Amino acid sequence: MKKTLLSIFGALAVSSAVGQASASWATTQNANWPKVSMGVRLMSAVDANVLWATGYDGTTGNVGRNYSYFTRTINGGSTYTSGIIYQSATTPAIGDTNSFKIASFEGVDANTAWVAAYLKAGQNKGAIHRTTNGGVTWQNMTTASMYTNAASFCNIVTFVTPQIGITMGDPNPGTNNEYEIWRTIDGGNTWSLVPGANIPNPSSANEFGLTGVYTKLGSSNIWFGTNEGRIFRSTDAGLTWNVSTLDPNSVGINEIAFTTPNNGYCWLFDASQSLATYTTTDGGANWTMIPTLDPNLGLNNMGAIPGTSQFASCGAGTSNQIISYSTNGGATWTDWGSVGIQYLTVDFVNPTTGWAGGFSDPTTVGIGGIYKYSGPAIVTPVAPTAAFNVPPTLCLATPAATAVINNSSTGSPAPTFTWSSSPAAVFSSTSAASPTVAFSTAGTYTLTLLASNATGTSSATQVVVVQACTAPTAAFSGNSTACTKITYTVSNTSAGTPAPTYSWSTNPTSSVTISNATGATPSFTFAGAGVYTINLTATNASGTNSAVQTVTVAPCSPAVAFTVAATTCTGSTVQLSNATTSSYTPLTYTWSSNPGGTAPFSNATAPNPQATFTATGSYTLTLNAGNPSGTASTTQVITVSDCTGLNESSKVLSAISVFPNPSNGVFSIANSITTDNINYSVTNILGSVILSGKFTSAKNIDLSSQSKGIYFITFENEGNKVSRKIVIE
Repeated sequence: MKKTLLSIFGALAVSSAVGQASASWATTQNANWPKVSMGVRLMSAVDANVLWATGYDGTTGNVGRNYSYFTRTINGGSTYTSGIIYQSATTPAIGDTNSFKIASFEGVDANTAWVAAYLKAGQNKGAIHRTTNGGVTWQNMTTASMYTNAASFCNIVTFVTPQIGITMGDPNPGTNNEYEIWRTIDGGNTWSLVPGANIPNPSSANEFGLTGVYTKLGSSNIWFGTNEGRIFRSTDAGLTWNVSTLDPNSVGINEIAFTTPNNGYCWLFDASQSLATYTTTDGGANWTMIPTLDPNLGLNNMGAIPGTSQFASCGAGTSNQIISYSTNGGATWTDWGSVGIQYLTVDFVNPTTGWAGGFSDPTTVGIGGIYKYSGPAIVTPVAPTAAFNVPPTLCLATPAATAVINNSSTGSPAPTFTWSSSPAAVFSSTSAASPTVAFSTAGTYTLTLLASNATGTSSATQVVVVQACTAPTAAFSGNSTACTKITYTVSNTSAGTPAPTYSWSTNPTSSVTISNATGATPSFTFAGAGVYTINLTATNASGTNSAVQTVTVAPCSPAVAFTVAATTCTGSTVQLSNATTSSYTPLTYTWSSNPGGTAPFSNATAPNPQATFTATGSYTLTLNAGNPSGTASTTQVITVSDCTGLNESSKVLSAISVFPNPSNGVFSIANSITTDNINYSVTNILGSVILSGKFTSAKNIDLSSQSKGIYFITFENEGNKVSRKIVIE
């Protein structure tokens, strides 16, 4: 079966009896229907100003007769304009009631609305129509591929945003027996079929969707129900779907509503056509049946009240002429108190604005038919949460230290408050929301707040230390110079009671990064060179004090230097002596040779590598040294020969290296060719010999007792000599 608008319980034919609306629904609005005794069939509240609705014949003997009338307000219901959706040349007064029967109806904005319908004659197929001019004209937006199979049936059309929407139809052979779901992202101008792989299969060959049984929430959540007790859900605006089963033997889902993406409520008619209600807290993945039906539940229609956790329901059948609300997910219901009024449908847009549809006046055209909520803002009861803030330290003053309490407690309805202190303090009011508290003596006080409303009580405490205070003295120190791009720190020696809070800044501020700018020990990184002023502001309850210091920032590039033998033989290994100095370490090193690149070096990134040259020539050796602040480089030239014609002694002497040079007086002497009988002597610049001796392959020479200056060391082997200049720093 297909679900009709009026539930299985149904509405009565309209009567001339006058009912009494509750105070919360005392505003009656004239729907401006063109006939008497018209009932609101479908209602779509867009916002606080815009409401769309469709109507049907409510006269005795004709209840539910198909009309294609709609009505609309764009001023909150002060006035309504009615019209016809499906025009007809033969019955212009009531429109085309023979081609289409309305399945669902939804307003998008003040000018745009959509209607889904199926063919009356065949009870199948269908179409979707749209108006963009407030209902003056309606355009068929059904594509050539939609709802064409004899098994097709159009159930709903809905939009989660003005541009994104879906229309859903029954499973049919034209879609491989999948539910026929079409999706638009351009306001309904074009539609694409959702792949069957994205939709769970029907539970049986007899499962189908139901007209108007759907709901949406936000810009991505859509739910619809089926005749076999299943609810489909999409969380991505119709792209993909999942499904849950409530009762596979039921007649079908009748109503669905959600207050949040997770919290929902639905109606289902079981196999005996008895109403069962269910609730979910996980978006519809699982549903729990509510054991009993509250007699105050309206059985004709229900929906969520946006912005709250509550639902509204309405009834129009015998012994169920009621409008009510639930604050606990549909478990129990409270009657708003109307008497003798048939409410057919209800729809809210926020906690203060909602409408209920009923029957228009049975004798006068255009009068009545819609009721507007006129009660207080609907709130969801929330247990109180006590919370407040007061300065944790106060300075003792005469006659007392005082503070205004900042109360940030929550709860609905608004809580009442009770303040106390241990030991006792003096409150300007022990029941005010934000009183002033005064302390006449030094000490540690615990303030307590009790927040209470009808749902319970909550408490919060805070400790306040009252003490004698001293004004802060801001003071810090640091080096007068700093390196660019290298962390610079200061020593904070500020004082004060209570301990101050700090704020650090620089002038200029550009190109400066401050780490922990409100802490006691910040650090600074200066991206560029210049003169900077560092500012410190220290604050406590007794006042504020500042201090400044100037720092000059410049690149701290290393002074690069190294020594190497001026000549060597091919195949010989020479030692490079790195004499680089820097105010900031560690340093990084890169050695290179032209020609030769990094190949000659035993380790091109080591501080003191060795170099071996396999070909003769003149080589320019480069050392590049750097730190985060900067880099520098220097070069030395070494001549490599094959040593042809040289006696063995010359080769021995050419392989000798002295390092480090300059040094503090201790020099290492290395010879890559091991031999005996190498003599050395050290002379000063006057030619006086100050040290002499003999070594084989390695030796240290200690001249640290000599004065700083230039010296010469001469090596002799078998009548051949070679001299090196050495420097003591």
